[in-house]
Formats: sequence, structure tokens, C-alpha cells
Amino acid sequence: MTVRTRRRAGPLLWPADEPWPVCTTVHSKGTGHLLPDVRLRRRIQNEARGRDYTDEEQLLLEGMTCGLHVPDLDDADPLPLLAVAQLYARDVPDLVGPDGCDLLQVFWCPFEVHGPDRTIDVVLKWRRAEDVGTALTPQPEPPVAGREVRRRLTKLDARRGGRRR
Repeated sequence: MTVRTRRRAGPLLWPADEPWPVCTTVHSKGTGHLLPDVRLRRRIQNEARGRDYTDEEQLLLEGMTCGLHVPDLDDADPLPLLAVAQLYARDVPDLVGPDGCDLLQVFWCPFEVHGPDRTIDVVLKWRRAEDVGTALTPQPEPPVAGREVRRRLTKLDARRGGRRR
């Protein structure tokens, strides 16, 4: 599978000569959970469905801390948005883009601090897949995800049966 045919996971079909979308809202951007930790936590939780965590998994989870992981990242610095999904019109019934666009890309700021409801900021980008020349690799990612991630993951554990070793 290539970046041009990929339907889930992996890099987006983003032009190498186009700036990656960023969050420019002023908020705490260096404090939260490291993005690799968030992904590992989700993998562990998914694999542990219906059973207790192993001792190794428990140690890994306990070592994932929320904190100031990127102290040099200023609250006003632009932060790369997290690529969430790309949807091809051919794969989604009734998904019709503007002016012949056939690819919808979804990004968000991984901090729940935007607007009066303190939600994530979502950015949608339509494009014509055939217009993309060289795809951007590697693709930027935010180094951390916001503080609210920990609360949401803890609630997920509670819904899965409560107590963990």
C-alpha cells in the first residue's frame, strides 16, 4: 500500500512543497503526554481487553507521565497539527468535495483547550489527490498531547471493568 492508496494509518498524501497545518492558538504546548506514550498506552489497552495487564504492561503504563516534556516549546509557538484521517471520496458514499476535490484530510490540535467548550481544534483540508506531486516525508507531529488525554484514558480503563493490577 502506498501513501496514495492508504485508507487508514500511515502518512497522509500531503504535498512536500506545502506547509503543514499548525495550531497558532496560544496555550500550553509543551506539557502533556509524549505522543509515543499515548500510542503505546492505546496499543496496550487494546491488547489487554478482557484481561488484566501483565506486570510488564503495568510497569510501562506507570512510567508514562504527564508533565513538561518540551520545556523549550513556548505557548505561542506554532505546533504541528496531528494528522487524524484522510478519506477518499471513492471510499465514502455521498462524500462529495468542492470543485472536483476527491480527498478529505482531517487534522487536529491534540490539546483540549480551544473555544469556550475547551475542545480540540479540527482542521479539514480538501484536495485533488492527482494534484499532489511528491508526498511529504517524514510528516510533522506534535511532540506531546494535551493534559486531557490522561483523564480520558483513565475513564476508558474504568469502563473496561475498573480495577487493574
